[in-house]
Amino acid sequence: MVSQSTKYDHLFKNVIPNTIEGIRIFGKNDNYTKPQDYDNVLNLENRIWADLFQNLEFLLDQYSSREYLLGLRSLPIPNNMFPDFEAISPLIENSTGWTLISVAGFLDEELFFDINKKRQFPVTDIIRQSPRFAEKYAGIDIKNDEGYTPEPDIFHDIQGHIPFLMNKKYADFMWEIGSLGDEILKDERGLGPDLVAHNLKRLQNFAWWTYEFGLIKNTGDTDSFRRVANDMDYEICGAGIISSLDEVTNVVKCAKGESSRSKFLPYNIEEMIMTCFDYSNIQDRYYVISSMDSLYESFRANQRLFWFEG
Repeated sequence: MVSQSTKYDHLFKNVIPNTIEGIRIFGKNDNYTKPQDYDNVLNLENRIWADLFQNLEFLLDQYSSREYLLGLRSLPIPNNMFPDFEAISPLIENSTGWTLISVAGFLDEELFFDINKKRQFPVTDIIRQSPRFAEKYAGIDIKNDEGYTPEPDIFHDIQGHIPFLMNKKYADFMWEIGSLGDEILKDERGLGPDLVAHNLKRLQNFAWWTYEFGLIKNTGDTDSFRRVANDMDYEICGAGIISSLDEVTNVVKCAKGESSRSKFLPYNIEEMIMTCFDYSNIQDRYYVISSMDSLYESFRANQRLFWFEG
């Protein structure tokens, strides 16, 4: 696992103790692959999936981005039972060259970016609130409720992330992030473990505020793909929001002035990479991009920001 050096943490803003204590983290030397046992999914697990999906289905139809909606509609992701990885992966591969890799759980940074560089996206078939999840963390006190668990589960991985990978521009963007993360970790520039850790945190901040918890300005153009028109100023393009009913509800309420819990900030890559995030609570801010193309262009034009040399 990458060095946990905090030497340069004083440069960050919004520093929060992001604990994932108790979560099993797999590295490249572990037996991290775990094929989906689709034929033995429990009825209870299917019901948990159905509850999670159906509670969000109409909200996401109204408020998620065009890329998400079109991707979701082109994949066999059911709203009432576990998705089958083997049915989904070939369709993504045919569309954008990515495939799914079924894994045992949370992957460390080195393994995650190495897998992404190969145009593979890690997914797990464990789901929150299930007996298998409880068994995996027996005796360990971690949050495990309908709204959130610190270990990405099948609902976050498949329902949140995978529809976006049907879009070629988005898939290329994700590959570029994975490739940059892999390059930072290999440290062929000889910056040393302290700067590697710092630059990796910059990249993780960027990923968090964009593809995990990002928003995009609502121009109304996506409404032709919705059942009901989007009545707020934003579309949701972050998988971490999409897979959380609490987070979606928070965005909508704040956008409509019904809550002041979180603020909406204009996209600013220099600010975002230096702003830390909180794993365990509703986000206190969301950064808003003007378009997906502008996000891709900004990332490519600002690679230097991820190579701080002290």
